[in-house]
Amino acid sequence: MGHVRLGSLPRSKAWKEVVGLITAGADVSQIANATIRAADKAFSFVLNDEGFTEAVWLMTQLAIAAKKENFGEHLQSLGVNLPQDTSLPDLAAAVSEALDNKLESNGGRSDLGEMSQRALVGALVEHISPKLPSLFAPGPDDVRAALAALGKKREFGELSRTFFAKLTNESMNYFLSKTLATHLGEGQRFATMNEMGQFEKALNMHCKEASLIVEQFSADWFSKHRYEEGGDISRESSNGFASYALKKMKDELKEGARADAR
Repeated sequence: MGHVRLGSLPRSKAWKEVVGLITAGADVSQIANATIRAADKAFSFVLNDEGFTEAVWLMTQLAIAAKKENFGEHLQSLGVNLPQDTSLPDLAAAVSEALDNKLESNGGRSDLGEMSQRALVGALVEHISPKLPSLFAPGPDDVRAALAALGKKREFGELSRTFFAKLTNESMNYFLSKTLATHLGEGQRFATMNEMGQFEKALNMHCKEASLIVEQFSADWFSKHRYEEGGDISRESSNGFASYALKKMKDELKEGARADAR
């Protein structure tokens, strides 16, 4: 199966502004804002990637499974095969494998598909870890109880927020690195590692703050559609959710960047 690597974004005026700020030694917050303003094209690449829509679909179905009597069977139907003595690493591996198998059967993975996969697995681990006992090694029942909680409206909203924050941050870093490579060469984004770290921290903070707008929307959407669709959520509904949630992230990021620029 092939692996699709995306070409560089068009050298638009917006991306040239980002490059100019970096080479001029601008403040990292300015560079992060400029990166967000330049990200329209990047978001369209993400939206059209099958790996993204597949990751969102699996996220919704993990939450749907939590409320079903045949919890394990529903997960198996998605290709998520959990052992009886499930641990958190087992869960992460099973979700990752399910996405791998689905995308490879459809002709191969893309860079953005791999980012979506990492974002979902990372969001699950980050969301579930605090719910596990800290004094003793968590057992299978602890992991399954944490998974079952995903069926709650608030829990799905929090998981969705973390997923979109992680995916957005990694996507913008990815497209920025490809754009800069055409101007500066690999590994020359900033003069020092400290400057690069400050930039990555600033961009990550922008994404985390912007993702708040997705949290309540995701929670309400999940509750509404699960009720209207009789306890299930269709792939069509999931794809619509994926598209609109990403648009809300994009609009919020751009609005925040304009506000910071004032």
